[in-house]
Amino acid sequence: MARKSILHRILSDQRAASAVEFALLAPVFFALMFGVISVGVYMQNYNAIRSLASDAARFATVEYQKNNAMNSSTLAANIEAMGVTTPYNLNPNLLTISVSPVTPSRVNGALEFDLDITYALPDIIGGTSIDNITLNYSRPLFVLQ
Repeated sequence: MARKSILHRILSDQRAASAVEFALLAPVFFALMFGVISVGVYMQNYNAIRSLASDAARFATVEYQKNNAMNSSTLAANIEAMGVTTPYNLNPNLLTISVSPVTPSRVNGALEFDLDITYALPDIIGGTSIDNITLNYSRPLFVLQ
């Protein structure tokens, strides 16, 4: 009889039920929350490299219009300098900029460059065995000679 009453008393005790429920659900909740934050950061980085490519095209066009012709390496260095500052704030150790001239140009009277931006997304959560995800974005740059 005493065993039955002790077992009944333990099973009917509701005092720590919320703590047990929290202990069971907290890892799932936090994993989902960190996953959503990671996806948000990755989307921001993708939009940053796309915007950087557009700003790089505008920068190259304006510089050539001001008769400030640049070679590929100088152009790449300026684009990388733009990418590591506000509003992009990309990590310079994870960012690779490649600018290469294209000959012959598809547009008569213009110089054509291929701009390739590669960015390795940082591992935000840490301790995971997920391989680094790399974003690649390419676009042509046309400048008048």
